[in-house]
Amino acid sequence: MNHRELSKEIIHLTGGQGNITQAWHCITRLRFNVRDEDKVQLEQIRALDGVLGAQFQSDQFQIVIGNKVAAMYEEIEGQLRQDGKPQPEASAPRSKGINAVLDTISGIFTPILPAIIGTGMLKGILALLVTLGAIQETSGEYQILSSVGNAAFYFLPFLLAVSSARKFKVNEYIALTLAGTLLYPTILNAYLANQLEPIRFLSLPVSIVNYTQSVIPIILGVWLLSYVHRCVDRFIPGPVKVIFTSMIVLVITVPILLIAIGPLGNYIGIYLEMGTSWLFAHSGPLTGIVLGGLMPLIVMTGMHYAFFPGTLQNLSKLGYDVLLLPINLVTNMSQAGAVAAVFLKTKDKPMKSIALSSGISALLGITEPALYGVTLKLKKPFYASLIGGAAGGGFITAVGLKCFGFAVPGLLALPLYIGPGGGMANFWYALIGIGISFTVSFILTLLLKWDEPNSNRIDASGSSLHASQPQQATTTVMTDEEARAVTVHSIEEKKGEVFSPLTGEVVPLASLPDKTFAEEMTGKGIAILPQEGRVTAPFDGIVTMVAKSKHAVMLTSTSGIEILIHVGLNSVSLKGKFFDVKVTAGQEVKKGDLLLEFNMDGLRDAGVNPVTPVIVTNTPEYLDVVPVQVKGVIPMNELLLLTVR
Repeated sequence: MNHRELSKEIIHLTGGQGNITQAWHCITRLRFNVRDEDKVQLEQIRALDGVLGAQFQSDQFQIVIGNKVAAMYEEIEGQLRQDGKPQPEASAPRSKGINAVLDTISGIFTPILPAIIGTGMLKGILALLVTLGAIQETSGEYQILSSVGNAAFYFLPFLLAVSSARKFKVNEYIALTLAGTLLYPTILNAYLANQLEPIRFLSLPVSIVNYTQSVIPIILGVWLLSYVHRCVDRFIPGPVKVIFTSMIVLVITVPILLIAIGPLGNYIGIYLEMGTSWLFAHSGPLTGIVLGGLMPLIVMTGMHYAFFPGTLQNLSKLGYDVLLLPINLVTNMSQAGAVAAVFLKTKDKPMKSIALSSGISALLGITEPALYGVTLKLKKPFYASLIGGAAGGGFITAVGLKCFGFAVPGLLALPLYIGPGGGMANFWYALIGIGISFTVSFILTLLLKWDEPNSNRIDASGSSLHASQPQQATTTVMTDEEARAVTVHSIEEKKGEVFSPLTGEVVPLASLPDKTFAEEMTGKGIAILPQEGRVTAPFDGIVTMVAKSKHAVMLTSTSGIEILIHVGLNSVSLKGKFFDVKVTAGQEVKKGDLLLEFNMDGLRDAGVNPVTPVIVTNTPEYLDVVPVQVKGVIPMNELLLLTVR
């Protein structure tokens, strides 16, 4: 499914355009505000090919897409704009109290992060190049690249004007004009020339304030603009709205912004800076210990968005941040330390695989896979990660670690800890803080005991047995040490088992000549080169589809696993010849029931490769789909695949 088709499905299953009041995205997720949560078909969205997960959190509907989220958002935004029909007035926000505040902050700051992160990383790389002597601060190259790195922060009111306008549902171009008045040369030049005598407007003083790099004034201004615009628009006749509405709105809003709201927002920003400085001056290490220990919980609840205004304010005014970004760096490394220890210690193959991949993501600053897939699931590694984060947080706040740009808090962000003048002391502090968090979390996780997600027993012959059902032996044919050991789930996890529908040689999907299967476009799984022409049900469930050409069957297990059994490659060309289907769509089946028979000799004579992919088509609903062996012959009804939640 391409981006266009997927975006159409997402919009439709989210309740249609009329149910979406706002859409934006972060690094991995599409985020929506919707009018009616009951119209969102959550399970159907989770089952879409290309969707990794979906959930409601902090009164937002979030769809996890992964690294293609930006492209998906562009397609969704384009489709939402194509429909020129007037939309019904948005109903009152569903969120209240702190959720309403967090939702607003998230909706304003998340869309501008690509610009902030990109320019922030460039500033870090420039600092690294200056330190290494690869570029001179007086060179033209440095001046041009430095202007790029500083642009997003210098003109931050313009970026915030657009995102605020989208959040408060007011015309973006009027909001940009509002930002332009804050940065207009009349005020800016007076400030730079130190001519701070207020300008008079109707005898009221307009303070001379430098609004470049400011955060709060424009947000408050656009918030006011949204109310003024709705009020004025009601009274202007339709034929002249385009002429008079925006003019009247700006004439009302701009003076209020310059006289009252702008200076007020500026003072709020100043006090945010002062508050941060006071906090670290009086209780630096304690602040770091508390925030370092609680940051994973803060991120999980969305509370970290409350730090965004202060963080951007500090970066804009001071040139560095000492709170959110440094704390997040060490807590992310603490998660990485915990999952690294799990990787070394666990004997559960699926968990080991998840720990490896999520550990790499955590090192790069993306900790959701580590949190939800490993540490929270095992509990005690999560506690170890909290302690590691607290230890690292206490150290970095004691030494006053500074981050000189905005980026995803991972190892790639380390250049942002090099001082703008090339000083390396702050950089070494960052490395030490990372080392403390990672090491403490790693060692504690190794020392603590936790319950493995699976209970394995090995009998004298080497066969794996269910711990809770020792009478049911499960054997697996292994050809060499490269084959994966069979992992057997406990009673609670048995729902994740898919048994082999054929007898034959196991073949990795990646080796198939059909790219659709080889590149896992339809889902993860394994293929089998059959030794006999019989296909049986891989679990208890229901037949959901039988292909007209009789070569493929889809089933859904009682626990929700969706399986495609596709006999042969390009076998659809046979139009049902050599196939004899024994079931119909909607029929309930038990594990081992005969689904279809086929003539292998007939397939080979017709030039059809009989290799049979067995695919979990709803792979995105699971953390992983793991074949229990990758080589050798597997008997029918033996354990073939494990789905890991």
